[in-house]
Amino acid sequence: MNYSVFASVWRQTAGYFKSIEVWLLLLVAVAMVAGVFFAFMLDPRGLLAFGFVLGYLVARPVLHAKGILKWPFLS
Repeated sequence: MNYSVFASVWRQTAGYFKSIEVWLLLLVAVAMVAGVFFAFMLDPRGLLAFGFVLGYLVARPVLHAKGILKWPFLS
């Protein structure tokens, strides 16, 4: 495997992965999967996970409008 290609791709995409928006979306995806799992198990923690997902989806447009969050490749 050519590691110089891997290093080059990582350098070009590093700004994207340093974005808080990417990590928040990843956290929301994990919470959604956890919510489905807990709902399947009839565990009330599923409501907490779904509440976090819904809260983020409601708060995200507000955070973008205020300029707190932004996609790194749109700046």
